[in-house]
Amino acid sequence: MIAYEAMQPLDPVGNISLILQVTILFLLIVGLPFVRVEKSKKNLMRHGYFTVAALILHTILIFVVMVPAFGNGIPELGELSMFNAVNVWSHVILGTLAEILGLVIVGFWFSELPSRMACAKLKKVMLPLFIIWVISLINGSLIHILGML
Repeated sequence: MIAYEAMQPLDPVGNISLILQVTILFLLIVGLPFVRVEKSKKNLMRHGYFTVAALILHTILIFVVMVPAFGNGIPELGELSMFNAVNVWSHVILGTLAEILGLVIVGFWFSELPSRMACAKLKKVMLPLFIIWVISLINGSLIHILGML
């Protein structure tokens, strides 16, 4: 006879964080057409505002939810399976990289008047950054849903 462990309910704070992360993904995707359709200054500004809103929300989530959750989970890190450990550490590393690159891009945007679009110099970094962030989001979702920490 096979014994099944009862699944523990998902952490409500983690649920809210995951919903907000999907909202951030939505903000980033909604901002894309503004630079794809017509590259007017007005559309580039809209794209920038969606990106800034996503970055602010992401930064808040990192410091309010993720850093404390990781800090509380440090004692469990040594007990994780190889898959779970790789997933957790890749989430931490990729998420940190995405946050830093996001801050750099937004910093470039604000280094001059936002209407001058100084961040356009970093256009080649934006798609890889988006991909890194999505992979980190998937890793974070697995951490939360599978209860790795």
